Amino acid sequence: MKKLNIFILSLFIALSVNADIVKNSANTIKDTKTNYLWQDTKDVLTTKRSFKDAVGYCKNLELDGYKSWELPGFTELFSIVNTKMYNPTISENFKFVVSDNYWSSKMFGHASSHEAFVVNFLSGAFNREKMDKVFYVRCYKKSS
Repeated sequence: MKKLNIFILSLFIALSVNADIVKNSANTIKDTKTNYLWQDTKDVLTTKRSFKDAVGYCKNLELDGYKSWELPGFTELFSIVNTKMYNPTISENFKFVVSDNYWSSKMFGHASSHEAFVVNFLSGAFNREKMDKVFYVRCYKKSS
């Protein structure tokens, strides 16, 4: 089972390097491979939130006339990690980046442990953290 998990993670990492990140507007970045829009505003690097506050923040975000933003799942957030870079491990097209943990919406153990996954943009590593801790937030939405 452990070998299978390592294989799946390796495959995911290999595929995620292929993100095609382009500037969409002064406030958003677009991944043309997934068709996701990503928030790229000062809030991304200045404000830390608890998990619950992060979910609410994204849900209520209105940016460039777009509504329906979400806290990205682990897969979506990890898709913008650039494993060929370090500190930060994210495309240079993102101008607002902190090399630190960002919340994903993926909860560990169906939230029974009160933990959720974070992605660290210093190294591209991921971990689970208690949901009452505060970390950075980068919202995303599926583009039409």
